[in-house]
Amino acid sequence: MTFDLHIHIDDRSPESYALESIIRRDRVSPEEAVRRALRHPALAKRTPADEMIGAFSSPEDAAIIDEAMQSVHELRDTDRLRDFEL
Repeated sequence: MTFDLHIHIDDRSPESYALESIIRRDRVSPEEAVRRALRHPALAKRTPADEMIGAFSSPEDAAIIDEAMQSVHELRDTDRLRDFEL
């Protein structure tokens, strides 16, 4: 698929600042800066948090997590008054 894009980016827009930064940093043309800006998110490594998205999406997994959290809350016994001996 080929894309032939013709866009106008305002001078004081966040997109303009991002492109200017790439142009200065890498000493490339505006067209190459756009290519690099488009490539970066697609090639960026996913973070551990990103990898966890959807990890507990099945009903069985959700039930296990719910049961574990219920146990944690019961063990915390948050309604009990504690003496911290201060």
